Amino acid sequence: MEKRLAACVNIFPRTTTMYYWKGDIRDATEILLLVRTRTSLVHRLVAYIKAVHPYDIPEIISFPIDDGSQHYLKWMDDAVTDI
Repeated sequence: MEKRLAACVNIFPRTTTMYYWKGDIRDATEILLLVRTRTSLVHRLVAYIKAVHPYDIPEIISFPIDDGSQHYLKWMDDAVTDI
């Protein structure tokens, strides 16, 4: 948030995750983040997350926003910087 790469972040604490890692099925307690940003900032956001995240391969998935409340989308656009 302080780097202005995200307009809003929802934090879903203590989710249980099962996944394949190095040939084994693993499970972990994780925190899921839902981050809203501009498409033009996704690559910078991904680079930042990878730099600070403890996992070798953090789950980072981008979904495009096709439509929505124009007031919300303008707020989101104003909330992040595209420098």
